[in-house]
Amino acid sequence: MRRFYTFFALLLVLISSSCKTASTAAGSRDLNPNEVFTITDDDIANETWRINRTISGQWTYNAPSVDVSGKNVLAGLGKPFAKGKLKKKLKGAFKKMGLNKARPQFTFNEDGTCAIKMLGVGMNATYNYNPSQEKITIKWHGIPLTARLKRNGKKLHMTFDTDKLLSLFSMAGNVIDNSTLKALSMLMDNYDDVMVGFELKK
Repeated sequence: MRRFYTFFALLLVLISSSCKTASTAAGSRDLNPNEVFTITDDDIANETWRINRTISGQWTYNAPSVDVSGKNVLAGLGKPFAKGKLKKKLKGAFKKMGLNKARPQFTFNEDGTCAIKMLGVGMNATYNYNPSQEKITIKWHGIPLTARLKRNGKKLHMTFDTDKLLSLFSMAGNVIDNSTLKALSMLMDNYDDVMVGFELKK
């Protein structure tokens, strides 16, 4: 009888030990909430590369691009008319600047670096692209240039506020004379709520 109780007590100890081991193993498989929502540097890098891949490659100037917002455009005239009229004037201005021959090029790399060729002058820069906001910020020697960037098939429409576009042209140094920049600035000053820039193609 004593042997039976001894055996029974030993059996209970073994069962209890097994339960604790199983419980510990199960607990080790539980996901820590902090681990589930942790975003690592690798996650951010991979997402950045994925986004940048949507615009990566070399893009070349094809035509002027005009983006109109707001209501006070050309004293209340319709947006299509305003865009068409301004685009025609912009095309003439860009032609005088030599953009038709020395076509600007933008090369975006997946790692966030980019190369800009403006009227034969090469510039290496970095960029940050936010597709949900249709916004790109290019940094050259610490100078940020923000533009609106829209992709339409094999075309990119990159448009700037006037001062930002003039800053981009100024980066080309003495390639563009001051009188041309001044004329372009005066042209832009006659329009409200307008962003101007480039239609780019691969």
